[in-house]
Amino acid sequence: MLKTMKDVDNLLKKHQEYRNHCLNLIASENFASQTVRDYLSSDFGNRYGCYTTMNPEDREYTGNKYIHEFEMATQELVKDIFEAKYADLRPIGGHMAGMAVVLGILEPHDLVIEVSLEDWGHGLVGPMRLISHFGETIRVEYMKFDENRAVDAESLKQMAIELKPKLIIFGGSGTLFPEPVKELRQIADEQGIILAYDASHVTGLIAGKVFPNPLKEGADIMFGSTHKSFPGPQGGFVVSNDKELIEKVGNALSPSLVTSHHLNRLPALAVSIMEMKEFGNEYGKQIIKNSKALAKALHERGFNVLGAKRGYTETHLMLVDVGEYVSQGPAKYLEKAGILCSDDFSGASPQIRIGTPEVTRKGMKEGEMEYIAELFKRVLIDKEDIDSVAKDVKAFSEKYLDCKYSF
Repeated sequence: MLKTMKDVDNLLKKHQEYRNHCLNLIASENFASQTVRDYLSSDFGNRYGCYTTMNPEDREYTGNKYIHEFEMATQELVKDIFEAKYADLRPIGGHMAGMAVVLGILEPHDLVIEVSLEDWGHGLVGPMRLISHFGETIRVEYMKFDENRAVDAESLKQMAIELKPKLIIFGGSGTLFPEPVKELRQIADEQGIILAYDASHVTGLIAGKVFPNPLKEGADIMFGSTHKSFPGPQGGFVVSNDKELIEKVGNALSPSLVTSHHLNRLPALAVSIMEMKEFGNEYGKQIIKNSKALAKALHERGFNVLGAKRGYTETHLMLVDVGEYVSQGPAKYLEKAGILCSDDFSGASPQIRIGTPEVTRKGMKEGEMEYIAELFKRVLIDKEDIDSVAKDVKAFSEKYLDCKYSF
């Protein structure tokens, strides 16, 4: 129980010491710089900034003179880095941004094609249908993937022509390769389909210009989060070059999904964008180098790394089928050694998702990826004593506590 400030400080200290000893390979997390973290503590955190979508200067609460100025300036930074005409920063997470896109665009009984949870999708429409009235009003189909865990473009084209969906949502939490947005643009124009892109995982790679910008590829609207491959504070955004779309989505977002949109994240977001403008390209290139190096090293040690025939990955993450070595809970087992990643049991065999954003931000490069692959082998293949591996993980991780690619 927390009774005093000392209790709070002690528990936070334990957390920080624990994380310093862990090797964090969770693809949906990152390591924000101390500068970015410090900006989360501004007075904005106690204020409201509610407004209607197309009239952000008309704030519901008074006292917003400089909050409005700051939010609009941060919008400009977001529009610039993602090369968009319009931006909405009110989603407080990538999933909320996606929900606003779905609810703002769809009408009753419209069909959506998205990535299924079984294929590492974020599950926007599928889980919504578990709520009875959504189940009765929104229809969903799922795009197919090829043997390399890439979207099957020809299959998706055929689905678009035959099923005539209102909305196609690209992107998910297991994106290894760029999706065929450009290939679907002509069919979308012919069929009146809206193309959306869930960039939550690859936002930092897009900002660093090492991954295709969906808006330039033909997506009508893009949404995502700012704390995965993008090393900013937790939060979400929507961007588009279509004024009508951004208005529809913004009107669905607020006030039904959010009123107070956690203004304290805006200064931190602004600074993280400045960091990405300065270091994002170099950082993004190293993330992909590390992902490829780690995937290759794991493959060479006997692991079944998905996408091998296409070079494993072109993003910040890789997917590894570990069913040969462990039947359940691979991520929980690896956690005992201080190795943090994510697992999935939706398929026939358990997979782990491994990401390189945080270890890259801490200064690790291709050489360190070889050592990390050996740690995975020691735990999952060699079945080495878990405490022995944990000691080595702790010693290794303690060498990388600084934040690179940052102010």
